[in-house]
Amino acid sequence: MSYIIQASRISHLTDARYFAAKEVDFLGFNLEEGAEGYLDPMFMKAIREWVEGPKIVGEFSRTPAATIVEAARFYGLDAVQAPFSTYADELGILSELPLLLLVAVDAEGLSCDPVVLAKTAGGAAYWIFDFSGSGYTKKRLYEEKDFWKALFALRPSLLRADWPPGDWPAVLHDFGLAGLSLVGGEEEQVGVKSFDEIEAVFEALGRD
Repeated sequence: MSYIIQASRISHLTDARYFAAKEVDFLGFNLEEGAEGYLDPMFMKAIREWVEGPKIVGEFSRTPAATIVEAARFYGLDAVQAPFSTYADELGILSELPLLLLVAVDAEGLSCDPVVLAKTAGGAAYWIFDFSGSGYTKKRLYEEKDFWKALFALRPSLLRADWPPGDWPAVLHDFGLAGLSLVGGEEEQVGVKSFDEIEAVFEALGRD
């Protein structure tokens, strides 16, 4: 099965070219000024000229929804990513665009009311459930499989988590997930970076 792959927080050409060569579906750039990992939109525009294939996603965390819509049109973004925790009351505005809705998971599980999520976020193209750094384990995911599988079935859902690469094929299959969200990182020096860990994910998914 072919899964959707998003590469998030791209901040340099090395990452962008690597993920584009892997034929990921989405390349995400943090366009939230003042936020960690922010990339000036002019640099984003320069990078996108070097890559072909992936849809370009602008990632925001607190910019007013109406301003995001304007920025998406101005910069020619294919989609935007925004957290449910910030924009739960403005999803009607953001849903004018292809929206990747970021849903946080903490040590206790889903960080928001699943009923509210289901009622208000149906206009999103994808839900991205972010388990990374939460302490929520794959073992517990399987212990609560019925809950998660039912939730993931409501919208095409991507998962982001710090789990071993070899775990992904079974998790994606067993939970009926649409795909996986990966995160870019800093270069070791300009133009130089090791992709061993991420390469292992692609190998596990048969996309090496």
